[in-house]
Amino acid sequence: MKSLKLTSALLSAVMCMSMVVAPVVADDTKAPSETETTETEEEKESEKPAPKEEEPAEESEPEDGEEQVPGDEDNQDALDAVASGKCGKKLKWTLDKYGTLKVTGKGSMYSFTTADNGLTFNRPWEKHISKIKKVVISKGVTTVGEYAFNKCPNLTSISLPKTLKIINRAAFSGNNGLKSVSIPKGVTTIGYAAFGSCQYLANVTISYGVTKIGGFAFYENSSLKSIVLPSSLKVIEGKAFAGCSSLEKVTMPASVQTIGDHAFSGCKRLTEVNIPISGLQTIGEYAFSNCSSLTKFDIPLSVTDLGDYAFNSCTSLEEATISKTLNDHLSAHVFDGCTKLTKPTVSKYLGIYEYFSVDTNYVYVVINPKYDGNGAVLMMVLAEVPERFVVPNVATFNGVNYKVAGLAPVSKGYFKNLKELVLGSNVVSISDENFADCPELVSVTGGAGLVNIGVKAFSNCPKLKTFNITSKKLKKIGANAFYGDKLLKTLSLKKTTKLTKSGVKNSLKGSSVKTVKVKKSKVKKYKKIFKKKNSGKSVKVKK
Repeated sequence: MKSLKLTSALLSAVMCMSMVVAPVVADDTKAPSETETTETEEEKESEKPAPKEEEPAEESEPEDGEEQVPGDEDNQDALDAVASGKCGKKLKWTLDKYGTLKVTGKGSMYSFTTADNGLTFNRPWEKHISKIKKVVISKGVTTVGEYAFNKCPNLTSISLPKTLKIINRAAFSGNNGLKSVSIPKGVTTIGYAAFGSCQYLANVTISYGVTKIGGFAFYENSSLKSIVLPSSLKVIEGKAFAGCSSLEKVTMPASVQTIGDHAFSGCKRLTEVNIPISGLQTIGEYAFSNCSSLTKFDIPLSVTDLGDYAFNSCTSLEEATISKTLNDHLSAHVFDGCTKLTKPTVSKYLGIYEYFSVDTNYVYVVINPKYDGNGAVLMMVLAEVPERFVVPNVATFNGVNYKVAGLAPVSKGYFKNLKELVLGSNVVSISDENFADCPELVSVTGGAGLVNIGVKAFSNCPKLKTFNITSKKLKKIGANAFYGDKLLKTLSLKKTTKLTKSGVKNSLKGSSVKTVKVKKSKVKKYKKIFKKKNSGKSVKVKK
């Protein structure tokens, strides 16, 4: 059955990204085929096969205690080298007696497969593959070639430079000695099967800059337990994390537009997938199939293409939230085999591309009138947030004024440049961790209609000094709301009258708050509820 596709001229005007689906990784006897998108000049350069060259003769290692002549790094590399040669038009490699293979120079590395893209390697270090323990790619190198370090049986460590832009197909696949890898800022593409079948790769850090994770990129990495994806990411191709049997948590940014077919299939321990209301348009076929520990999944309102069998055999799934728009056209097989799910919960918000308005930075999502006849809207941030962010009271489109009732949840750190936050008077709630990890945030003011501040809502904001909320309706401040905010000494809640003991439980735990300013008539009452035993910190309560 074909997957659901909702067409909209407005949708294509806001964001457009095609999904590339990669086939299954083949073994060494047969080359996997791949449908490629447009190539950059560096990708084209890196795909050129390495020219044939004579293997340098191995040099004898110095005897124990033999003195080496001091010199610069290149001279030392030459002294220690047991083999060396070219691996790019302007790149050279050396392998030393300690098992460190170092690549130096500027530009792209050759692709190490035959011209017809088969799997007959012509890597210049092929003879020495079992000696390689560490790979150091030096500053100046821009790509790692296809299959460059595939199946190095003793490789345990890799170091990548900030100049690197592309990690090509199967560059580090099949290396069971690798336990951790850090993808530096500057890399835009993690290629097809780049780190696939690295069974003991448990720690993966991906820096901001990566826009695409290729098919099979981390396929069957059975030791990977959690992954935080960067806010630059747009595409997760087919089977990128399929078969990661220990993967428990995935934190996905608002920037992701496509989750490919089978992208997370077979992640049997996956219990948590955090996807903010976002730009996500496509969840492919079988994307989360056989995730048998997954209990809850909120499908973002922006999704317009939900593939068949997307949650097939998620046997623990009890709750799934879906937009009314998708629910009205839902394929019969999306939740096949979800024995604990009776039917998905329909969100109170309509699909983003059914009713929306766009300005330079924001999208406003209309609340389903069935739930709110007043026509309130949810505000969603898509573009870079300015240093001063003013949440408006109303949004006007189609000649109608709509209250801005809240902000869409976003991934932690999304508001990384934000210094001053001014909340509109119609904002009712700040979601859990909505403004956590804002390194530049100094001031939070406004919020005359605020009722709820979520758990860890403003935690780990090291520069936050001012918190002045004018709401008369505030009922709850979540646990650890200001955890780690070292400069925040005073909360100003001078109009708040509805706080209760349960509403502030553990709210100040881990914070540096010393004073809470409240309405004169509430000082006595609030002294009782802000006791250390309840709120998590001893504070002075005064007018």
